[in-house]
Amino acid sequence: MRNRLNATIGRTALCVGLLACPGVAFAQAEAEQAGAEEPATNTIVVTGSLIRGTPEDAALPVDVFTADDLRKQGVDSPLEFIKDLPSVGAVLGDSNQFSTDAQGFQGVGSINLRGLGATRTLVLMNGKRTILTPGAGFVDTQLIPLFALERVEILKDGAGSTYGSDAIAGVANFITRSRFTGVELQGDYNFVDGSDGNYSMSALAGFELGDANLVVGAGWQHRSELATTARDYINVGYATNPSAYSALSTPGLVAVSYFDTATGNVDTQVRPDRGCNDLGGFQDGALCRFTYVPFDNLVEDEDRYQVFAQFTAQLSDTVTFQTDALWAKSDLESLNYSPAFPPTQGPNGSGFQSAFTTSPSNPGVSAFLDQVGLPQSSPTNPIVRVTNVLFRPFGYLGNPLDPDRGAGTGGAKNEAWRITGGFDFELGNDLVFEIDGTFWESKREAFAPGIIGSRLQAALNGFGGANCTGTTPGANGCVYFNPFVNAGPGNPTLDISNPFYVPGAENSEDLVRWLQVRNGTVEEEIQVVFDAVLSGPTGVELGGGPLAFAVGAQYRKNDYRTDPINDESNLDINPCFIEGDQSCVGTTTEGVGPFIFLGGFRPARLSQDVYALFAEVNAPVTDRLELAGAIRFEDYGSPIGSTINPKGSIRFEATDWLTLRGSLGTTFRGPLAVNVAPNSVTQLQGFTAAGGNYKSLDVFGNPTDLGPETALTYNAGVIFNVPLGAANMTFSADYWAINLKDRITTTPGDAIASLVANGQTTGNDPVDCSSPLAGLITFSNNVCVQGTTTGLDISRVRTDFVNGPDVDISGLDFALNVDVPFGEAMFSFGGNAVYNLGYEFDDFEVQGIVVQESYDAVGFGNYFRDPNTVPEWRANGYANLNWDMLNVRYSVTHIDGVFDDRCINRDPCFQTSQGPTDFGIESGSYTQHDIAVTLQLDLAGAEVELQGAIENFTDAEPAEAQLPLGYNPFIGNAIGRNYRIGLRTRF
Repeated sequence: MRNRLNATIGRTALCVGLLACPGVAFAQAEAEQAGAEEPATNTIVVTGSLIRGTPEDAALPVDVFTADDLRKQGVDSPLEFIKDLPSVGAVLGDSNQFSTDAQGFQGVGSINLRGLGATRTLVLMNGKRTILTPGAGFVDTQLIPLFALERVEILKDGAGSTYGSDAIAGVANFITRSRFTGVELQGDYNFVDGSDGNYSMSALAGFELGDANLVVGAGWQHRSELATTARDYINVGYATNPSAYSALSTPGLVAVSYFDTATGNVDTQVRPDRGCNDLGGFQDGALCRFTYVPFDNLVEDEDRYQVFAQFTAQLSDTVTFQTDALWAKSDLESLNYSPAFPPTQGPNGSGFQSAFTTSPSNPGVSAFLDQVGLPQSSPTNPIVRVTNVLFRPFGYLGNPLDPDRGAGTGGAKNEAWRITGGFDFELGNDLVFEIDGTFWESKREAFAPGIIGSRLQAALNGFGGANCTGTTPGANGCVYFNPFVNAGPGNPTLDISNPFYVPGAENSEDLVRWLQVRNGTVEEEIQVVFDAVLSGPTGVELGGGPLAFAVGAQYRKNDYRTDPINDESNLDINPCFIEGDQSCVGTTTEGVGPFIFLGGFRPARLSQDVYALFAEVNAPVTDRLELAGAIRFEDYGSPIGSTINPKGSIRFEATDWLTLRGSLGTTFRGPLAVNVAPNSVTQLQGFTAAGGNYKSLDVFGNPTDLGPETALTYNAGVIFNVPLGAANMTFSADYWAINLKDRITTTPGDAIASLVANGQTTGNDPVDCSSPLAGLITFSNNVCVQGTTTGLDISRVRTDFVNGPDVDISGLDFALNVDVPFGEAMFSFGGNAVYNLGYEFDDFEVQGIVVQESYDAVGFGNYFRDPNTVPEWRANGYANLNWDMLNVRYSVTHIDGVFDDRCINRDPCFQTSQGPTDFGIESGSYTQHDIAVTLQLDLAGAEVELQGAIENFTDAEPAEAQLPLGYNPFIGNAIGRNYRIGLRTRF
């Protein structure tokens, strides 16, 4: 019902643009064209310098994208804009629960300049720090009010000397419209095959109040669920893409033990339950290969809301006051997961094989025996034990709590608010003193559905249910859990009937709710920032103008808290395999928690204070030569310490059409409070050594010796601005490099597991129990037996935050813009491209052992190692025709193909019982073509803009990858061809 209501509301979003408010005059100036189209040379760029009036073609490489340009491209979300930037690496925003980098961040967006990680890109809003995802150290870009933006400025250079920590790769500054007057209404609808479509609406109003201006606005965006089953290239079969399959399923593998009263012997018969192929699985000998992917989504059902206000007032001839406030919220109330996660542990300890047993009196046993051809229990041959050898609750029958899809259901909610304000005092002689304060608070609640092992075992024995009392199974409110295929009518997500279904054998919804509970956290982070900056001319005149300076100070305080969402998830209450048990405290198994797959959490309260002093100088030595320098001192206190980082830059206008620029500096990033906390979190990872099966990855903080990371960054570039008759061409090329030292990272869990498991990929071979790193791995039954324990027996892997190996990266940036006038029309074309020259990691040592040899990540998928996918080339291009009221824009985005690094010197790389498969080893390139059209009309005194776009009009499929979804969601796009129509009204 909710989806139908949202779809109805969404289709009315276009009508918003038709509303009219007579008597209000529109007075918003047209935004300049930017982005790939080079802005005018007198653009004032505020990002990258604290000295006002920096031109865009200064020494630092800043790209400017205006709201007008984004609208002409058909961009309707921050994620769409960010993913199109060639300088950006893997980013969050699309559903990607199968990657540890994305787990826990559903509904969160990020920006990742140079692929160095989102925590190394500083994101600002109106030049000030803005809302972080709690505890994660990076800004949730989905909260940005796109409807209120004037422009976005991207500084692709280290800026720690100016802005402090986090700006190693660069800065993204989202700047709002502070002098807007009038009313603007926008509505659009995005038609996506297989879903109810995406839609948004927004309103912005600006008022001149004497010497003051007030801007207020609100926006709503909805993304509809897009199931993985809506794209046939996602589910390609076990023999092609085994990474999407598990050996644990319903139907499972069962051992039935009979006691022969005549001989006193126990006879155990092992049988696969029936119906694997019938329900959409793959019967692989005795194993039923289960794919969880059809139960998941490519796009989750999501609603985002923003309310924004900005007030600017000229209090006197010398004093200006400005403040802005933002409230934002993201709701994902129904996240699809596997019907149930597989067991990596049970109430008796770690391990997935034979982790549970079923009482012979369980009503499901009788039907199972008949269906697999085994005798019923009898007085002379009684069944004494039924063991679930390979088993996952629900499996292909789906979760009874979701009759439509059969998925397990989780959720995530993000809510935040931010207020910033300050005064500018003109002190005379063009000196300006700025004092500002920023406060924001961000709260996130996220959970996944987890089954408690001791409850499941109790229910298999007839003691399940919240109202169970007494000692008689199946009585006094106690119920059985049926683990067999006869428990359900079919596979709901694939709409397949179950020929082995026995009516009346179902598991009740009440029982499922008792077994499967929320597993997650409620996190909250607050930041307070105070800035004071004095800037202006020194009074010294140079050949090109006054010597200018800026000096200032900053104080930042972060307070972070996290709490388990319930007692079941709380490791202080439930640290052991069995719910309520405390006997494991002080042992090696403390902290495993009671869930069969998911980990637990501990409450934490963390705080961090940072103090900074900084200075900057700009020296226009001549009309053609400009030098600049900056330095910053930042103190994190104990145990992290302090750091000093300088930077210098140069701009030389060699001729009227040729400009040279360059910069050199150091920058840094301090550890987050959660990085140095004596705590751990559990993630899920498909380990190569376990045949790609998902196991628990425990990530521990480092409160003893984790220090800041530092980087040497440098950039050298040329800018050509050449008139070609009536036309004009602007071309720039920049070489950039970042040498990152003492990188803050976690020890590589996949590499540790592979080292101990002798480099295997199948999971079937023995591991090396004598390895010095075997202690970092928990195996089945909490023991490693040489020659017996295999890669599949890996249950958990421990990783820790450390200062890891150094990284050297470098590349080339290119940008081209050509404007050609044709009478009253203007034709423009150009593009941006990044060529990655190198992304070289040193050896990664753990306890003095090299677990990951040095490598160059360029041209590889890097799916289970840093920094995720790095193609050689990423580029976009455009051709734009603007004629009177009409604008037509063609855009193209290209991402080079990559090679799966797991397959280096390994042939065959991936193999199943059906033979080798080369799916995704060579991930082909991806090229997307879009076209967007806008038409300006003047209707009854209102400016009306009609908008239309076809994105991916060739319906290109994402590049293949040997990953559960069959592609890499961090950079790929599985939506396919889609259509967008919009309407904007301004008056």
